[in-house]
Amino acid sequence: MMQGPVAEAPPPELPPGLLVLGLWELLVGFEARLAHDVAGIGLTLSSFRMVGEVMAAPDGVRQSELARRLRVRAPTVSAAVDRLQQQGVLVRAPDPDDPRAHRIRLAPGAPLGGGIALLEQLEASLFTDLSPAERQQAALLFARLYARLASHPESGP
Repeated sequence: MMQGPVAEAPPPELPPGLLVLGLWELLVGFEARLAHDVAGIGLTLSSFRMVGEVMAAPDGVRQSELARRLRVRAPTVSAAVDRLQQQGVLVRAPDPDDPRAHRIRLAPGAPLGGGIALLEQLEASLFTDLSPAERQQAALLFARLYARLASHPESGP
């Protein structure tokens, strides 16, 4: 499931002043690591992200909203929800606000412990040598970068 401790790798050679290239390298490496790890619990990276979005909505989320959040088309969400429903992870429930719509919710007893443990292990391995102050600083920097991206609707998260 989880790989061993993160090996020390030399930082990528970057042109001066282009931190975005370093961020991109970090993103690519993180996605590759996470994709490998979630495959060990029977999910793809995109289905893992979908489950995370549903977990963040305790009352469930409409498929159309889920598609918007994930930046995919509604039929893509529908097919993924079908697969995750067959795996016992998600369910479709009637939307109390709109009889034509459904809300996607976590299935009762959904096997999510492995995913949460996976994220905890990944975080521990990536941030193991950071002090609590450095972790807090990283969280603040991530929040600022996220806010900056979110202020541009065409590219924001």
